[in-house]
Amino acid sequence: MPPFLIRGLFALIFMLPLITMADDAIDTPLTLQPSKKYRLSVPPLPDNEQVVFIRGDHVVSQNGFVAQADGHAEARRGGLSLFADHIYFKQKTNTIEATDNVHMVKDNVITVDGPHGVLNMDTHQGYFDNPTLFYAPTPERPLGSRVNAALMNFLNDHQEHALDSSYTTCPVGRNDWSINTTSMDLNQETNKGTAHNATIDFMGAPILYAPQITFPLNGSRQSGFLSPTIGASTSTGQDYAVPYYFNIAPNLDDTLTPRTMSARGIQLGNDFRYLEPTFSGELVTEILPHDAQTNTSRWFYSWKNNLSIAPGVGLSADIEQVSDPNYFNDLSSLLAPMALAYLPRNINLTYNRIPDWNINVQSISYQTLFGATPQYRMEPQINANYSHLDTNGTYQIDATNQYTSFISPGYYINGNSIYNGIVYNAAQQSVTSADRFVSYPSITIPFHNSFSFLKIKTGVNLTQYNLTEFANQAGYPSSTLTRVLPITSVDSGLTFERDDSLFGHSYTQTLEPRLYYLYIPYKNQSQYPVFDSSLANFDSTTIFSENQFNGYDRINNANQLTAAVTSRFINPTSQIEELRLMLGQRFYFVQNQVLLPGEAPYPYSVSDYIAEASANIYNHWKLSGTLDLNAQTHQTEQIYIYGNYSPAPGKLVNVGYQNNINQFFTINPTITPAQVYNNTTQTFAFFPIRQWDVSTEWPVTSHVSVLGRVSYSTIINQVMQGLMGIEYNQDCWALRLVSTRFAVSSIQTNSAFFIQLELGGLGLGQNPLQSLLLNIPGYVKTTDINTP
Repeated sequence: MPPFLIRGLFALIFMLPLITMADDAIDTPLTLQPSKKYRLSVPPLPDNEQVVFIRGDHVVSQNGFVAQADGHAEARRGGLSLFADHIYFKQKTNTIEATDNVHMVKDNVITVDGPHGVLNMDTHQGYFDNPTLFYAPTPERPLGSRVNAALMNFLNDHQEHALDSSYTTCPVGRNDWSINTTSMDLNQETNKGTAHNATIDFMGAPILYAPQITFPLNGSRQSGFLSPTIGASTSTGQDYAVPYYFNIAPNLDDTLTPRTMSARGIQLGNDFRYLEPTFSGELVTEILPHDAQTNTSRWFYSWKNNLSIAPGVGLSADIEQVSDPNYFNDLSSLLAPMALAYLPRNINLTYNRIPDWNINVQSISYQTLFGATPQYRMEPQINANYSHLDTNGTYQIDATNQYTSFISPGYYINGNSIYNGIVYNAAQQSVTSADRFVSYPSITIPFHNSFSFLKIKTGVNLTQYNLTEFANQAGYPSSTLTRVLPITSVDSGLTFERDDSLFGHSYTQTLEPRLYYLYIPYKNQSQYPVFDSSLANFDSTTIFSENQFNGYDRINNANQLTAAVTSRFINPTSQIEELRLMLGQRFYFVQNQVLLPGEAPYPYSVSDYIAEASANIYNHWKLSGTLDLNAQTHQTEQIYIYGNYSPAPGKLVNVGYQNNINQFFTINPTITPAQVYNNTTQTFAFFPIRQWDVSTEWPVTSHVSVLGRVSYSTIINQVMQGLMGIEYNQDCWALRLVSTRFAVSSIQTNSAFFIQLELGGLGLGQNPLQSLLLNIPGYVKTTDINTP
């Protein structure tokens, strides 16, 4: 048989099974089965046994114990990667030596660059010559930071020690500021850096030296110095404050602020904050042991605390006190409150475990500051208020109950006298100190549907005074005075809607007329004392109120009807109220005869017109205004307009205008211990107010923002309060300059200038623009926003 036939036969024999398998595969797909014979299991390796991967353009291995990679060399192990031109690896000690263009990355958070470095891959111990260490930005601190050193020793996986080093948060190529030190410890576990024998340089000039400075590595709270504030004022002279922050615990911290005033002396301030599961609060103290101007010791403290005693039982305290009424006028800077009249000293115990009841016991008193009228102490005041709405909504029962013990503010004057309606005897006690009990139960029957409502309310106000034993000396008919007054009101309204358009936009417009009738019989109250009552301002918030007085010492008689109409323009898509208009007036069927001492009766049968408007335009403009128009003379009694424009955070303009031709004031002479007062020394007068108030925060460049507030009286053509600030933000640092001028009294003003440098990442002390934060709605620190 020829050889080629023999070879063809054998090929056919071997191909038959394959042809058969191929035919079978068409009907039955081939599946792979796991092999029981070859099972591989690779156990996880401990960190010190993880494989080190080395590669490069050229790799040479010597006996399996030493490897050298050249050109684009790379070594990896776990979360550590090391790149260089040359890498020399010793397997026996797991040590890598890298030279030329060394770049190390740890957990994608820390990078180190340098010309030469040695690192043990097990212990992460080693050193780098002339390295630059970078901390990547984090949400807590978006700036990031870097450290340059002559030598950096890596002590373990999370600690480094740098020699002849500097620290900054500025980008590469910009050393605007830095902490320069002979040695520096870095700890990623505690996120704290410690610089020894350190100097802080700014723009190449040293500005602060300290034997030791600590700073956070990731923006977390760390103990250390905060940004100082430097300034000067006409009252304090040169003013310099350097706060130090103590990070005591996650729920405790303390800020100690020494302050030097060339015209006054050295003041020490402290701010202690605490937060516990059942209580929290803040204690602020200031002490000036010797004021060079007054030769006295001057101090201030403030304690705010909230305590949860048990479920439904809480205790809060708000207590502030100063050594003398002129403390803030003399020592206030932009860091302290200004234009204060009273400091509170209040303690409040609340209980709300009884359904429908809200009970609290409180002690209320105020320290009177310069130029203010002393107020009665209320020790104690007990409130037990009840409110119950029937499950079917057919009626609502309310009961206001209040007991107050009023105590004289305590003038030290001689003889019987009257001051601000308070009668004092020769023992410096107010003869009108008294206990007052008020109970006002009422029932309301509501009716309502989709387009209307009706509320009928009736109740009785019971008030009783128990005066002191000196009541007869004050001319009161009895030591016990009682007042019982029924109060009935009917409140009704309708709501109409229609689709409308305004300025080319579609809206849902409402028309809401409202009528409010009130009846209270007359009760002569001219012999009743006045403890906490005053005449309420007549505006859109009080036009539907029962009593035109604040407090319970006076309740007006009433047979009156209030009529008002409101129209709203609502965006049908967002349901946002973009425009609201209101017009209202009150009609008196009888004249109110209940007055405060010195108050003249209202002579007309109709009240002023009250108009109110508010608009929210394109989410950038907000406008509101209130108008009080005399219905008889058609003269504007009071107008207030406020506008706000804020297209983005850090961009805003606020404009306010107030014109009140009949602002009611009580004028009293200065009190001296030996003076005796009578009714003739108390003067009531009307003074007009016409004043503009403008405030703004606006970026003028990508780095500079201007901030300011001006209150200007057009009657006396004088700036009542002016404040101007500039914030210069360079990302890794910010500079703030603030100048202010405010009136201490009608003949005295105080001016001040402050400057603060904030170095990014080192922590910020008290912001000298804090008063702007309180006085400019919407103010945002420029370091908290990205200015375009």
